[in-house]
Amino acid sequence: MTAPLRVSFASGVRHALPYLQLLGRDPRVKIVGVAEHDDCPDWMIADSRRTAAEAGVPWLGDIAHALNAQAVDLVVVCSEPTRHAQLALEAFENGIDVLVDKPVATTLADADAIAAAARRTGRVCAVINRTHAPGLRRARAWVDAGHLGLPRHIDVEFLASGAHFTTSVERPELVIDPALSGGGELLNFLGYCVDSIRYLTGIETTSVYAMAGALFDNGHARFGVEDTAVVSLGLEHGVTATVTVGRVPFAPGLGPTSTSIRLLGSHGHASIDDDRPAVTRYGREPIVASHAVGGVGSGAALAGFFTDLVDALVAGRTPDYGIADARASISVIDAAYRAIASGAVTVPR
Repeated sequence: MTAPLRVSFASGVRHALPYLQLLGRDPRVKIVGVAEHDDCPDWMIADSRRTAAEAGVPWLGDIAHALNAQAVDLVVVCSEPTRHAQLALEAFENGIDVLVDKPVATTLADADAIAAAARRTGRVCAVINRTHAPGLRRARAWVDAGHLGLPRHIDVEFLASGAHFTTSVERPELVIDPALSGGGELLNFLGYCVDSIRYLTGIETTSVYAMAGALFDNGHARFGVEDTAVVSLGLEHGVTATVTVGRVPFAPGLGPTSTSIRLLGSHGHASIDDDRPAVTRYGREPIVASHAVGGVGSGAALAGFFTDLVDALVAGRTPDYGIADARASISVIDAAYRAIASGAVTVPR
């Protein structure tokens, strides 16, 4: 592809602004604009218009203008999570490749519908993920080189800081109201952790047990969704994993989220932290500031993913993370919720 990759945004209510900024910096990309369904609530239309204005890109009006295959090569779905599947399916039916914000869908049935539509139409379905985090990539190289032996156990912790809640989440309801979010922080964050485990080991989850609750935030409790969860995973070949996810008052990282992973192998172990390596700055005041090399973890991971996505689409190849990967994560999330409801170990479907 020699012409610019023409990208539109179907809704701009969730995560759209940083994605617009990242894609807008790539000289191979032309941002067509942001659109929204005319029959959406007024606040969604207003928020999407505001996102377009803040990013300095055109406001297209109704969603049909973002799904015009004559003017658009890729549509980015940045609606509330419960509308992800609907918008992705509309894009496929219009013959356009799709990038869906995470989670790709809020139910396993919707994830399967997206996968089936992608196969039937032959369109690309990429999904936002963090497998391009520099530390994760470096650890995978160590695994591939045999430095750690065979993976035996993995601990993953993904925490969001409540101190950043009002600045990192456009509207609290997008996270805590199941009508918009589809669930709580398990649905919001567990996929990142499952992605990391699959990326590091190349094996699938075979059993799930989970416990969750609203331990810190009254908003989550009011809507009956979890802010914190602990998940135990059984993987193929007898490998095990534990995952802690949640939105806590103060996460230990440099930015809104913090990720740490420990991989125990048969001949060694490795620790991975999104915010390390870092440069520590000491100023005149008694303040120490730490600056992650390559940027704060979430930003570095997203930048790497968007670069790979554009590389792939321009070259006519499939991005390295697609609907099959996202579906595998949704199946574990689905199993975790079933385990919480039943109080028993469940099997991903």
